[in-house]
Amino acid sequence: MNLRSKRQRDIILFLLKMNKPVISEWLAKELGVSGRTIRNEIKLIQQESQSSGFTIESIRGKGYLLNIRNQALFKPLLKQLEAEDDDKLGDFAKQNNRVLYMLRRLLLEKNPVKLESFTDEMFVSLSTIQNDIKMVKKILGKYHLKLTNRPHYGSKVEGEEYMKRLCLSNSLISRDQDAFLGNDPLQLIDQELFEKIKEVIIKKVNQYKIDISDIALENLATHIAIACKRIEEGFFIEQLTDVLIDEYPFEKIVAKEIINEVENYTGLTFPNAEMDYIIVHLLGTKLLHKKALFEFSKFDEVGIIVNDILERLRRELNWDFSNDDEFIQALTLHIRPAMDRLRYNMNIRNPLLNDIKIKYPAAFEGAIIASKCIEEYLQIEVIEHEIAYIALHIGVALERMKSKRKIKKKVLIVCASGVGSAKLLYFRLQNLFEQEMEIIAAINYYNLASYDLSTIDLIISTVPVTEDFGVPVQVVSTFLEDKDIDSIKNMITIATQKNQIETYLQPSRVFLQQDLPNKESVITFLCDQLYEQNLVQKDYVNLVLEREAVSPTSFGNLVAIPHPITPVTEEAFWTVCTLARPIQWHDQQMVQFICLLNIKKGAQGDLDHMFKTLISIIENKVTVEKLIQSKSSEELIEVLKNK
Repeated sequence: MNLRSKRQRDIILFLLKMNKPVISEWLAKELGVSGRTIRNEIKLIQQESQSSGFTIESIRGKGYLLNIRNQALFKPLLKQLEAEDDDKLGDFAKQNNRVLYMLRRLLLEKNPVKLESFTDEMFVSLSTIQNDIKMVKKILGKYHLKLTNRPHYGSKVEGEEYMKRLCLSNSLISRDQDAFLGNDPLQLIDQELFEKIKEVIIKKVNQYKIDISDIALENLATHIAIACKRIEEGFFIEQLTDVLIDEYPFEKIVAKEIINEVENYTGLTFPNAEMDYIIVHLLGTKLLHKKALFEFSKFDEVGIIVNDILERLRRELNWDFSNDDEFIQALTLHIRPAMDRLRYNMNIRNPLLNDIKIKYPAAFEGAIIASKCIEEYLQIEVIEHEIAYIALHIGVALERMKSKRKIKKKVLIVCASGVGSAKLLYFRLQNLFEQEMEIIAAINYYNLASYDLSTIDLIISTVPVTEDFGVPVQVVSTFLEDKDIDSIKNMITIATQKNQIETYLQPSRVFLQQDLPNKESVITFLCDQLYEQNLVQKDYVNLVLEREAVSPTSFGNLVAIPHPITPVTEEAFWTVCTLARPIQWHDQQMVQFICLLNIKKGAQGDLDHMFKTLISIIENKVTVEKLIQSKSSEELIEVLKNK
């Protein structure tokens, strides 16, 4: 099949992923085009789709549905689509990809590059290139690098070699390492050499009983491979004057042995300055002797930062981890090498970043507070990828805290088939929901009317209960089938959701179909509304914008959840806004439903509860579409309550 545009590819992949009908307006919002454009593109796809083993059906009132008619015919097309989807740098329709390509060309070329050459290579106009080059200069400026231009010759990057390598690794590899391996005309890393370097590092890890993660191993191997390529081309790093090598004798031994083996394999010679460069990366990858990993002194700089983090988390989120020795040790061991990475501008890649933000949002907010402690000490910005690693440690500590203080739901079992079956149901429920429920008693149905239900949260019955006793009832099979287990889980997690929605959201804090052009105007509008209602201070907007600058709060699915960097309101509540049309929130993510979280200061658990309640709602595309289409605040609240 001959796909005529990237948009057609995106439509097919999106419909395939959804596996259910999708209206053209939703597709249009996701892809940032008009509904008419989507309908035209689908007509073009339909003309050739049969030959590739699939059809796109238009179902009245429901939308478009992709059906695979012939797997054998469809499989080659799917392989082609996925391969093209992975080739991010080859998609020059997006500015980010063009900027990355230009950066790579300019940093790797020995000779000046004429900007006009980019127009042919990326199939864009010269005016587009001139606009993109502003972004290139901005990125280079962060590394004290300058793009100079000589008329008739071209443009060239000038600055320290160390900074050029950092720019290459941080701006390019940390975003997508795979893009630099394989058959690429601007291949940065030789695959065979990369694997050999990894092999050498693994050997030294085992020899010296060193502790290193898989990601840290990849990161270190990548940096050494870049060094090989640059040395081979005659680019040598300058002496790192601020690295006190004598303070790290163990790392010096390991670095020397790694480099000796790399030199023997490549035939290259690494100068002393290059050796220092490798030591810097050893310091930033947790490549420390296991014995040293467990040495922690409350008087060193890491101890000062950890104590500050513990105090800030207690003060701002009411999370007291002061007696959680496991968390303190894990945080200490993580921060020590993280500080070396930050000092030398070595950004680490976290492949779980997006998952952590979505699945552990409260822990991520705690990690942002922790990152501010590190930033204030080092006067260096902590990037999202580092924050996400800290969030993992906080997430584990939060789970430990919850398990200790979890309030179980009190459950009454009603069973009409005798003591034996009641006991069977009792033990199955006890085994499956030990952490979530406390079974108070198992009674016969005829005793239910006279039983004191004042302390009961849920009745689980094997027979229908027709009377209203004022307590939720879940009817199940005596032998507790899978569908029964799922229903009970929903009852436990969602039983209080309606009350939570009413607690968090009032009609006066709902603003529908607003015509706002960008995220800054949305955030300002919502904060101004709250200020007018005397719910926040005038500078509240600055706290929300500061949090947004650390890490974008768009969660996909046309939803964003901005909130202040520090909890300051007297109560926990939501402020909701829908837009007349989607706006670009961050990169290519479009947003049309915004929920501003206003977090009560010092309230333990508020943040986690609010996030979990909201995310369980917005993960459903149908629910989000209903929210966006709501005509009144009452209608929107009702959708949230009954999703």
